[in-house]
Amino acid sequence: MRKSTLLLLAALLGCRGDAVSDSEVTLPDQVGEWRVAEEDAVYDRETLYDYMNGGAEVYLSYDFRTVKVRRFAGPNDGEVVLDVYDMGSAPEAFGIFSTSIEDPEVGLGQGSEFGAGLLKFWKDRWFVSAVNMGIDEESDAALLEIGKLVDAAIESTGPLPHLLALLPSEGLHERISSFFHSDVVLNNRYFIASENVLQLTDETSCVFGEYGVAGENGKLLIVEYKNTAWAEEAFNGFLNAYMPEAGPDRLQQIESGGWVMAKRDDRRVAIVFDAPSRERASELLSQVELS
Repeated sequence: MRKSTLLLLAALLGCRGDAVSDSEVTLPDQVGEWRVAEEDAVYDRETLYDYMNGGAEVYLSYDFRTVKVRRFAGPNDGEVVLDVYDMGSAPEAFGIFSTSIEDPEVGLGQGSEFGAGLLKFWKDRWFVSAVNMGIDEESDAALLEIGKLVDAAIESTGPLPHLLALLPSEGLHERISSFFHSDVVLNNRYFIASENVLQLTDETSCVFGEYGVAGENGKLLIVEYKNTAWAEEAFNGFLNAYMPEAGPDRLQQIESGGWVMAKRDDRRVAIVFDAPSRERASELLSQVELS
């Protein structure tokens, strides 16, 4: 580790930060030699596209409320950008965090990842993202310390989405299990169809899990609808569009070679994708208790 990095880490011990209020997280204004570079920007559901034209749709598919953006300037023209999203509730914060998890856990919040200069974590109804706009070690050290201060400022924690408990635990990659509402997020995670054949909206709730290495032992989607009629209509529409040759057991091998199997109980639908055999599809689906 370079001497300059050691000096920065020593300076970080004097960082400032305050506690969270009911309405917002009070962010640090200085981290060692790193200071706020400009006035914070705040975006809501009406203006989020002004900040992230390419990714706003995913955030808006959740109960996103606002995001506060704070930029820190440091030595050698370094810059760290901190985003703190109010997602409305803890399940929604977990949801946006769960849409893409690729890097190692770093022990912040209720779940986190850090890699390639990008830190993300969730805690209670907050989703936090901080990015190092450079590539130096000093900026990464400052970024992580900023994340620690924000984590400490959020004193509360919140529950996971209740649907996660329906995913069978044996062989499940819990860390990459995701929660969402819309077909936009589903197709980003696992492409089903260009059309919204499952009738997903902001009033549906979904969990998606992978089993075995890289999902080689099957993938499982569970959808919860507002009422039985909606669930039945969506279920039948999916069967007709995606697996029209399925028999009474609602099991079919698709062109890719994987097996798909589906079932419905009242307001919930469960579908196994990419099972390596018909026996595995049936086994995994039999472990799902929808009622």
